[in-house]
Amino acid sequence: MIKKNIIAAALLATGFAMSASASAQAYVGGTVGQAKWNADCQGTTQCDTSDTAFKLLGGLDLYPNIAVEASYFSLGKATANVSGIKAELKASGVDLVGVFKTTPVNGFVGFAKLGVGYIKGEVNASIGAVKGSVSKNSAQAVAGLGVTYQVANNVNLRAEYERRDAKVADVDGAKVTISNFSVGVQYAF
Repeated sequence: MIKKNIIAAALLATGFAMSASASAQAYVGGTVGQAKWNADCQGTTQCDTSDTAFKLLGGLDLYPNIAVEASYFSLGKATANVSGIKAELKASGVDLVGVFKTTPVNGFVGFAKLGVGYIKGEVNASIGAVKGSVSKNSAQAVAGLGVTYQVANNVNLRAEYERRDAKVADVDGAKVTISNFSVGVQYAF
């Protein structure tokens, strides 16, 4: 009796997986925008906490309102100068998120996403000719909201806001929150 239940459950799960993959639609895309680092600039003589960010993404619609998406991203850098000490923070990585979409209305689809990113945070510092750097890889939560607009049969414009943390050194509290707004295009096939 137990073997029959296991076989029935396996067949049911296989059926769900096959129906999801039969209706699955893949998409690829890219965005570019501006990242804003929440670094504290108090006491600096020069500080820039904004930079260009970009992302390359690929996704798979599993159901009409649910997708899974993976991306490679760069969040640019933040720079500061204090009494001849120059510092630069950088972050890049990959993420995997679940995407929850609204029903299309006049070509617009809203979405929310939540997942995890594997992020490499770096700090580069220099005093004159003396230079040093440290980096830290970490898994961090990523969340975002956005909208797509269908401009052609398989082409959508995409705008989104994302927020994630990045550890920049192997020290407690050496973490920075980075938010970015980006626009781009995605193509479904």
